[in-house]
Amino acid sequence: MTDDAGKCWIDFDNTRGSVLLGHGDPQTAEAVARAATGSLGAATGWSPLLDTVVSRLLELCGGEVVGLFRTGTSAVRAAVLAVRETVGAPLVLSAGYHGYDPMWSPAKAPFEPNADGVVDFFFDLDALADLLRDRERVAAVVISPDHMHLSPRWYERARALLAAAAVPLIVDEVKVGLRYGPGLSTAHLLDADVWVAAKGIANGFPAAAVGGSRTLLKPLREISYTSFFEPTVLAAAERTLARVATGLPQRIVRETGDRFVEHARAALDGASLPVEVAGDGTFFQFVPATREVKKALYKAAEEEGLLFYRGDNQAVSAAFGPDVLADAQTRFTRVCDRLAPFAGAGPVGEDARYLAAWSVMDGLREAERDARQTREWVERLLDD
Repeated sequence: MTDDAGKCWIDFDNTRGSVLLGHGDPQTAEAVARAATGSLGAATGWSPLLDTVVSRLLELCGGEVVGLFRTGTSAVRAAVLAVRETVGAPLVLSAGYHGYDPMWSPAKAPFEPNADGVVDFFFDLDALADLLRDRERVAAVVISPDHMHLSPRWYERARALLAAAAVPLIVDEVKVGLRYGPGLSTAHLLDADVWVAAKGIANGFPAAAVGGSRTLLKPLREISYTSFFEPTVLAAAERTLARVATGLPQRIVRETGDRFVEHARAALDGASLPVEVAGDGTFFQFVPATREVKKALYKAAEEEGLLFYRGDNQAVSAAFGPDVLADAQTRFTRVCDRLAPFAGAGPVGEDARYLAAWSVMDGLREAERDARQTREWVERLLDD
């Protein structure tokens, strides 16, 4: 990307991971341009294009029904409220970030319900097991998956707990859905009753979807709104979904990202810098040992024209060709050179790892700990 001052940047933010195919993807742009001229119909009612988008979503993510929304945040809220209304129980057990919405505001005390009846278990499965003992009051569990700080073993245990309790599961795959492959990233890990996807649907255009059980989502049946049939958004979604259904963009992202991550780890290690890299090429995150190192890392990256999502997950797009990758690797080596004053400053500790995980997932990284340690970590990170 080139900014107004003429500086060239390499983008690892990609609209918070929404842009999977690359900015200004020609196929998407052409489809949107046609829709903007009215070639695909007007936004006044149902259309074959809407049927195509809905069919593609059901084919990729599964479920009996699907509803469309404009943002992931609104889609998650709709899914949770629908399931709670259907089940008729007051509490929702939650783990992860679900968008800027008062519904997810912190409770007065950890592991207690907030004003909307949401109890955050912060990805701690012992806490979840305790909360599920009162399963008659639990309408659903909603999890926003993370694959940088949680292993498949975590999901296996979560799946067993939910199956034993027979509580509906909503997976909030707004961020990760369709980016790891042509479907839900947890399809082989969790038996979700309801799913939500957004960022991988339309390459940055405002589209989100809720799908799953017809019974659980029945309260959404009559929901519609003015822009529901907007042809430009549907055109972007149709083209993007057709591409992600092949799995090719995701493979390019993973392979290119893996090569960058491998180079970054080697460069950091070679310069003896106290920075780890969590995750893989699909999504990765820098884990600096201290706040000072973190501040210096992102300052150096900006000076070298590497646009990172500060403190959060980094995401390449399928537009990263060999030349861009090579350029990014060279720039990152220079970033490490700029960080020479921090060489040998000490290892990355548990505090840094917990803080990095909290920054990206609003919860606790997977690690051995007892109930007292869990509460101490939560209280410490909430106060940070």
